[in-house]
Amino acid sequence: KKARAMGLNTISTYVFWNLHEPRPGVWDFSGNLDVAAFVKTAAEEGLHVIVRPGPYVCAEWDLGGYPAWLLADRSVVLRSTEPKFMAASARYLARVGKELAPLQIGRGGPIIALQVENEYGAFDKDRAYISAVHDQFIAAGFTDAQLFTADNPGSFDGGAIPNLPVVVNFGPGNAARSFAALREFRPNGPMMSGEYWAGWFDAWGTRHANTNGQQQADEIAWMLSQGHSFNLYMFHGGSTFGFMAGANADRNGYKPDVSSYDYDSALDEAGRPKPKFALFRDAIAKHDP
Repeated sequence: KKARAMGLNTISTYVFWNLHEPRPGVWDFSGNLDVAAFVKTAAEEGLHVIVRPGPYVCAEWDLGGYPAWLLADRSVVLRSTEPKFMAASARYLARVGKELAPLQIGRGGPIIALQVENEYGAFDKDRAYISAVHDQFIAAGFTDAQLFTADNPGSFDGGAIPNLPVVVNFGPGNAARSFAALREFRPNGPMMSGEYWAGWFDAWGTRHANTNGQQQADEIAWMLSQGHSFNLYMFHGGSTFGFMAGANADRNGYKPDVSSYDYDSALDEAGRPKPKFALFRDAIAKHDP
Protein backbone atom coordinates (compact mmCIF):
# COMPACT_ATOMS: atom_id res chain seq x y z
CA LYS A 1 0.00 0.00 0.00
CA LYS A 2 2.81 2.40 0.83
CA ALA A 3 4.66 1.66 -2.42
CA ARG A 4 1.50 2.39 -4.37
CA ALA A 5 0.91 5.54 -2.33
CA MET A 6 4.40 6.78 -3.19
CA GLY A 7 3.57 6.44 -6.88
CA LEU A 8 5.43 3.23 -7.66
CA ASN A 9 3.86 0.81 -10.13
CA THR A 10 6.06 -2.28 -9.59
CA ILE A 11 7.59 -4.24 -6.70
CA SER A 12 10.87 -6.09 -7.12
CA THR A 13 11.62 -9.08 -4.92
CA TYR A 14 14.40 -11.61 -4.48
CA VAL A 15 13.91 -15.35 -4.09
CA PHE A 16 16.41 -16.82 -1.61
CA TRP A 17 17.53 -20.32 -2.53
CA ASN A 18 18.93 -21.11 0.92
CA LEU A 19 15.55 -20.50 2.59
CA HIS A 20 13.50 -22.44 0.04
CA GLU A 21 15.79 -25.51 -0.13
CA PRO A 22 17.33 -25.78 3.35
CA ARG A 23 18.43 -29.36 2.58
CA PRO A 24 18.90 -30.97 -0.83
CA GLY A 25 15.49 -31.77 -2.28
CA VAL A 26 13.62 -30.45 0.77
CA TRP A 27 11.46 -27.46 -0.19
CA ASP A 28 9.71 -24.78 1.83
CA PHE A 29 7.34 -22.26 0.25
CA SER A 30 5.08 -21.97 3.29
CA GLY A 31 4.22 -19.07 5.58
CA ASN A 32 6.65 -16.19 5.22
CA LEU A 33 8.34 -18.06 2.35
CA ASP A 34 5.18 -18.18 0.22
CA VAL A 35 6.58 -16.03 -2.58
CA ALA A 36 3.57 -16.69 -4.82
CA ALA A 37 1.27 -15.22 -2.17
CA PHE A 38 3.53 -12.16 -1.98
CA VAL A 39 3.33 -11.69 -5.75
CA LYS A 40 -0.45 -12.03 -5.67
CA THR A 41 -0.69 -9.50 -2.84
CA ALA A 42 1.30 -6.98 -4.88
CA ALA A 43 -1.14 -7.51 -7.75
CA GLU A 44 -4.08 -6.87 -5.44
CA GLU A 45 -2.57 -3.44 -4.71
CA GLY A 46 -2.31 -2.67 -8.44
CA LEU A 47 1.42 -3.36 -8.70
CA HIS A 48 3.40 -5.34 -11.25
CA VAL A 49 6.27 -7.51 -10.00
CA ILE A 50 9.91 -8.04 -11.01
CA VAL A 51 11.35 -11.30 -9.66
CA ARG A 52 15.05 -11.84 -9.00
CA PRO A 53 15.50 -15.56 -8.21
CA GLY A 54 19.25 -15.75 -8.76
CA PRO A 55 20.39 -18.46 -8.41
CA TYR A 56 22.96 -16.01 -6.97
CA VAL A 57 21.29 -12.85 -5.62
CA CYS A 58 24.00 -11.04 -3.59
CA ALA A 59 21.71 -8.70 -1.56
CA GLU A 60 24.26 -8.57 1.26
CA TRP A 61 22.69 -11.93 2.13
CA ASP A 62 24.79 -14.78 3.46
CA LEU A 63 26.62 -16.47 0.54
CA GLY A 64 24.46 -14.51 -1.89
CA GLY A 65 21.55 -16.80 -1.15
CA TYR A 66 23.31 -20.07 -1.92
CA PRO A 67 22.40 -22.87 0.52
CA ALA A 68 25.27 -23.85 2.81
CA TRP A 69 25.00 -27.50 1.81
CA LEU A 70 26.45 -26.59 -1.60
CA LEU A 71 29.77 -26.09 0.18
CA ALA A 72 29.78 -29.59 1.68
CA ASP A 73 31.05 -31.04 -1.59
CA ARG A 74 34.38 -29.34 -2.26
CA SER A 75 34.21 -30.32 -5.94
CA VAL A 76 31.19 -28.05 -6.51
CA VAL A 77 32.22 -24.75 -8.11
CA LEU A 78 29.73 -22.01 -7.34
CA ARG A 79 28.66 -19.61 -10.09
CA SER A 80 30.07 -21.83 -12.81
CA THR A 81 29.10 -24.45 -15.38
CA GLU A 82 30.54 -27.19 -13.16
CA PRO A 83 28.01 -30.05 -13.59
CA LYS A 84 27.03 -30.58 -9.94
CA PHE A 85 26.37 -26.89 -9.45
CA MET A 86 24.43 -26.67 -12.70
CA ALA A 87 22.26 -29.64 -11.69
CA ALA A 88 21.45 -28.09 -8.30
CA SER A 89 20.71 -24.70 -9.86
CA ALA A 90 18.41 -26.24 -12.49
CA ARG A 91 16.50 -28.14 -9.81
CA TYR A 92 16.06 -24.97 -7.75
CA LEU A 93 14.90 -22.80 -10.65
CA ALA A 94 12.51 -25.51 -11.82
CA ARG A 95 10.95 -25.58 -8.35
CA VAL A 96 10.64 -21.78 -8.31
CA GLY A 97 9.02 -22.05 -11.72
CA LYS A 98 6.26 -24.23 -10.27
CA GLU A 99 5.45 -21.39 -7.86
CA LEU A 100 5.85 -18.36 -10.11
CA ALA A 101 5.70 -19.28 -13.80
CA PRO A 102 1.86 -19.28 -13.75
CA LEU A 103 1.98 -15.68 -12.47
CA GLN A 104 3.81 -14.20 -15.48
CA ILE A 105 2.13 -11.38 -17.35
CA GLY A 106 1.78 -13.49 -20.49
CA ARG A 107 -0.44 -15.83 -18.48
CA GLY A 108 -2.49 -13.08 -16.90
CA GLY A 109 -0.33 -12.53 -13.82
CA PRO A 110 1.57 -9.52 -12.47
CA ILE A 111 5.17 -10.68 -13.11
CA ILE A 112 6.47 -8.50 -15.95
CA ALA A 113 10.19 -9.39 -15.75
CA LEU A 114 12.76 -11.69 -14.18
CA GLN A 115 16.45 -11.02 -13.63
CA VAL A 116 18.92 -13.70 -14.70
CA GLU A 117 21.67 -14.01 -12.06
CA ASN A 118 22.98 -10.78 -10.48
CA GLU A 119 25.83 -8.45 -11.49
CA TYR A 120 27.79 -11.40 -12.82
CA GLY A 121 30.04 -9.13 -14.86
CA ALA A 122 31.61 -7.82 -11.65
CA PHE A 123 32.56 -11.42 -10.75
CA ASP A 124 33.67 -13.10 -13.98
CA LYS A 125 33.20 -13.13 -17.75
CA ASP A 126 32.07 -16.70 -18.43
CA ARG A 127 29.32 -16.07 -20.97
CA ALA A 128 28.67 -19.80 -21.18
CA TYR A 129 27.59 -19.70 -17.53
CA ILE A 130 25.10 -16.85 -18.00
CA SER A 131 23.75 -18.55 -21.12
CA ALA A 132 23.33 -21.80 -19.18
CA VAL A 133 21.44 -20.05 -16.38
CA HIS A 134 19.27 -18.34 -19.00
CA ASP A 135 18.48 -21.77 -20.45
CA GLN A 136 17.50 -22.96 -16.98
CA PHE A 137 15.05 -20.07 -16.67
CA ILE A 138 13.45 -21.07 -19.96
CA ALA A 139 13.30 -24.73 -18.90
CA ALA A 140 11.64 -23.65 -15.65
CA GLY A 141 8.81 -22.09 -17.65
CA PHE A 142 9.83 -18.45 -17.52
CA THR A 143 8.88 -17.76 -21.13
CA ASP A 144 6.00 -15.29 -20.71
CA ALA A 145 7.73 -12.31 -19.09
CA GLN A 146 10.82 -10.28 -19.97
CA LEU A 147 14.14 -11.78 -18.91
CA PHE A 148 17.13 -9.46 -18.42
CA THR A 149 20.58 -9.16 -16.88
CA ALA A 150 21.87 -6.41 -14.55
CA ASP A 151 25.38 -5.05 -14.12
CA ASN A 152 27.32 -1.98 -13.08
CA PRO A 153 28.75 0.37 -15.74
CA GLY A 154 31.96 -1.16 -17.01
CA SER A 155 30.83 -4.73 -16.24
CA PHE A 156 28.22 -5.17 -18.95
CA ASP A 157 30.36 -7.27 -21.23
CA GLY A 158 31.02 -9.95 -18.62
CA GLY A 159 27.42 -10.32 -17.49
CA ALA A 160 25.39 -9.77 -20.65
CA ILE A 161 24.33 -12.17 -23.37
CA PRO A 162 23.23 -11.06 -26.84
CA ASN A 163 19.56 -12.04 -26.66
CA LEU A 164 18.66 -10.40 -23.33
CA PRO A 165 18.15 -6.73 -22.39
CA VAL A 166 20.60 -5.20 -19.91
CA VAL A 167 19.85 -2.83 -17.03
CA VAL A 168 22.39 -0.74 -15.13
CA ASN A 169 22.98 -0.48 -11.36
CA PHE A 170 24.43 2.66 -9.76
CA GLY A 171 24.28 5.09 -6.86
CA PRO A 172 23.21 8.74 -6.55
CA GLY A 173 25.11 11.21 -8.68
CA ASN A 174 25.87 8.64 -11.37
CA ALA A 175 22.63 8.49 -13.37
CA ALA A 176 23.71 10.48 -16.43
CA ARG A 177 27.04 8.71 -16.94
CA SER A 178 25.59 5.27 -16.14
CA PHE A 179 22.77 5.60 -18.65
CA ALA A 180 25.27 6.94 -21.19
CA ALA A 181 27.35 3.79 -20.68
CA LEU A 182 24.25 1.63 -21.07
CA ARG A 183 23.27 3.50 -24.24
CA GLU A 184 26.76 2.95 -25.66
CA PHE A 185 26.66 -0.76 -24.85
CA ARG A 186 23.09 -1.37 -26.02
CA PRO A 187 22.05 1.55 -28.26
CA ASN A 188 18.60 0.12 -28.99
CA GLY A 189 17.84 -1.51 -25.65
CA PRO A 190 15.56 -0.29 -22.87
CA MET A 191 16.98 2.37 -20.55
CA MET A 192 16.47 1.16 -16.99
CA SER A 193 18.27 1.32 -13.67
CA GLY A 194 17.97 -2.17 -12.20
CA GLU A 195 19.16 -0.87 -8.82
CA TYR A 196 19.17 2.82 -7.97
CA TRP A 197 20.88 2.81 -4.57
CA ALA A 198 18.57 5.18 -2.67
CA GLY A 199 20.36 4.54 0.63
CA TRP A 200 23.03 2.14 1.86
CA PHE A 201 23.53 -0.75 4.25
CA ASP A 202 25.45 -0.67 7.53
CA ALA A 203 28.52 -2.61 8.64
CA TRP A 204 29.36 -3.29 12.27
CA GLY A 205 31.45 -0.50 13.77
CA THR A 206 30.30 2.20 11.34
CA ARG A 207 27.68 4.92 11.61
CA HIS A 208 24.18 4.35 10.28
CA ALA A 209 23.90 5.34 6.62
CA ASN A 210 22.53 8.86 6.23
CA THR A 211 22.15 9.62 2.53
CA ASN A 212 20.87 12.70 0.75
CA GLY A 213 17.16 12.26 0.03
CA GLN A 214 16.86 15.50 -1.91
CA GLN A 215 19.72 14.54 -4.23
CA GLN A 216 18.05 11.17 -4.83
CA ALA A 217 14.64 12.78 -5.48
CA ASP A 218 16.22 15.18 -7.97
CA GLU A 219 17.90 12.29 -9.77
CA ILE A 220 14.65 10.31 -9.82
CA ALA A 221 12.99 13.34 -11.41
CA TRP A 222 15.81 13.50 -13.99
CA MET A 223 15.44 9.81 -14.87
CA LEU A 224 11.70 10.23 -15.34
CA SER A 225 12.23 13.36 -17.44
CA GLN A 226 14.44 11.29 -19.76
CA GLY A 227 11.85 8.55 -20.06
CA HIS A 228 14.09 6.11 -18.19
CA SER A 229 12.85 3.41 -15.82
CA PHE A 230 14.30 2.83 -12.37
CA ASN A 231 14.08 0.37 -9.49
CA LEU A 232 14.66 1.80 -6.03
CA TYR A 233 17.14 -0.26 -4.07
CA MET A 234 15.74 -0.33 -1.47
CA PHE A 235 12.19 0.98 -1.07
CA HIS A 236 11.86 -0.85 2.27
CA GLY A 237 15.02 -2.23 3.80
CA GLY A 238 13.72 -4.47 6.57
CA SER A 239 15.78 -7.01 8.48
CA THR A 240 18.06 -9.96 7.83
CA PHE A 241 17.65 -12.14 10.88
CA GLY A 242 19.91 -14.82 12.32
CA PHE A 243 23.03 -15.52 10.30
CA MET A 244 21.66 -14.12 7.04
CA ALA A 245 23.15 -10.62 7.31
CA GLY A 246 26.17 -11.31 5.09
CA ALA A 247 29.36 -9.31 4.80
CA ASN A 248 31.69 -7.50 2.47
CA ALA A 249 35.46 -7.41 2.31
CA ASP A 250 37.87 -4.90 0.84
CA ARG A 251 41.50 -3.82 1.24
CA ASN A 252 40.66 -2.66 4.78
CA GLY A 253 39.46 -6.09 5.84
CA TYR A 254 36.28 -8.00 6.65
CA LYS A 255 33.10 -5.94 7.09
CA PRO A 256 30.15 -7.89 8.48
CA ASP A 257 26.74 -6.26 8.05
CA VAL A 258 24.37 -5.59 10.92
CA SER A 259 21.09 -7.52 11.05
CA SER A 260 19.13 -4.38 10.16
CA TYR A 261 18.80 -3.79 6.43
CA ASP A 262 17.11 -0.44 7.05
CA TYR A 263 19.25 0.84 4.16
CA ASP A 264 18.27 4.47 4.90
CA SER A 265 15.42 3.73 2.49
CA ALA A 266 12.10 5.53 2.02
CA LEU A 267 10.53 3.22 4.59
CA ASP A 268 12.58 2.50 7.69
CA GLU A 269 13.18 -0.99 9.08
CA ALA A 270 9.76 -0.97 10.78
CA GLY A 271 8.02 0.18 7.60
CA ARG A 272 7.52 3.80 8.68
CA PRO A 273 7.85 6.54 6.03
CA LYS A 274 10.92 8.76 6.32
CA PRO A 275 11.21 12.30 4.91
CA LYS A 276 12.57 10.93 1.63
CA PHE A 277 9.25 9.08 1.11
CA ALA A 278 7.54 12.44 0.52
CA LEU A 279 10.46 13.69 -1.58
CA PHE A 280 10.28 10.66 -3.85
CA ARG A 281 6.47 10.81 -4.02
CA ASP A 282 6.54 14.45 -5.09
CA ALA A 283 9.22 13.79 -7.73
CA ILE A 284 7.18 10.92 -9.18
CA ALA A 285 3.90 12.90 -9.03
CA LYS A 286 5.32 15.61 -11.30
CA HIS A 287 5.63 13.01 -14.04
CA ASP A 288 2.67 10.79 -13.15
CA PRO A 289 -0.07 12.80 -11.46
